Amino acid sequence: MKEKELNEFFEGKKKKTAAESKHVFRLHRRLFLLVFAVAVLLQSVVFVDMRLGSYYREMDENFKVLLTVNGENDNQKLEEIGKSLSQKKDITSVRLFSPQDALETVRRQNPQLTEALLLMGKNKMPAYFELKLNYKAINNIRPFMDNLATEYPALTPHYNFQHARLLFFTGLCAKLFHIAVIFALLAFLAFMFLVEAYPSNEVRAHYLGGAVSGILAGLASCAFFAVLVFPTGFLVQAAGQFTTVGRQLLMLAFCGLFGWTLSKWQKF
Repeated sequence: MKEKELNEFFEGKKKKTAAESKHVFRLHRRLFLLVFAVAVLLQSVVFVDMRLGSYYREMDENFKVLLTVNGENDNQKLEEIGKSLSQKKDITSVRLFSPQDALETVRRQNPQLTEALLLMGKNKMPAYFELKLNYKAINNIRPFMDNLATEYPALTPHYNFQHARLLFFTGLCAKLFHIAVIFALLAFLAFMFLVEAYPSNEVRAHYLGGAVSGILAGLASCAFFAVLVFPTGFLVQAAGQFTTVGRQLLMLAFCGLFGWTLSKWQKF
């Protein structure tokens, strides 16, 4: 009797082991929802990163310092001043505008203002230098410009202090945001590594299903943002404002790896 019970026990155990080792492909609903939530957050991060970077670049392109020339100066003197300014490490570019060039620039930007200047006389428009500064000089714009005014008494500086401060803090926020995103991605990779490195004797047959679920969650996040953008009527143009093809491919790869890892972890 005991021998019969032992045989039934071992036969049942063998059947159970065979059933466990059988690979059955299936998707994971809970895993899908978890990866989908992470993917939506990643889409938001990509959107903020691109818009913040674009906003900073536009502000940087539009920020300029003007140094108007006081009185009459010959061309040779102005060229010497321009060379001296270009040699300073905190100044990235120097452009000299004659009164005629300055008047033409104003004409393109504001024709009405040009007419008012012409009524005052062409000689009322002074020559000036247009400077582009690096990040360090923008952070210390007031002392930097005070030193320039002292070193070049023939020049009068003109700049927008509020624009400079906003430009500096926008660049600082962009850098801190990049560091935070990189740190978060490294934390995710560390989690994946720890799950993969954890020793386990259990048979996991649903790795492929987890990876597919992760990729589907990434695609669902793309569709979610497309639905958000679609009411604007400019889906293709708007999509280029918050993401790129390369970023989306990287995100899908991340979602697939994340789903693969979660299918092994199975704590969801």
